[in-house]
Amino acid sequence: MKLTGIFPPIKTEKVQSKNAEGSVASKADSTALPTDRVVLSAGSLEAQKIRDILEQTPEVRADRVQALKEELARGEYQVDPYQLAGKMMGSLLSETVVE
Repeated sequence: MKLTGIFPPIKTEKVQSKNAEGSVASKADSTALPTDRVVLSAGSLEAQKIRDILEQTPEVRADRVQALKEELARGEYQVDPYQLAGKMMGSLLSETVVE
């Protein structure tokens, strides 16, 4: 039993490359090497930029940690209880919401 026509056709494009002399070689030319090409979508390029930025960003912001330590040592660090409660409730609600 032969199964045909079950897979959709794959679109290909004719690739031409230039050899060392500058002339165009077609696929029929036995001396031409096939050329691979990758085209990334805009979303993929944006994701790569974000990944590069994240790799360069330190996990701990040492300057912010030092500033908070100094505020604590001077007794100037203030916690807004309403803001804290709001963040706690938001976190709790986001954990319980199932989509």
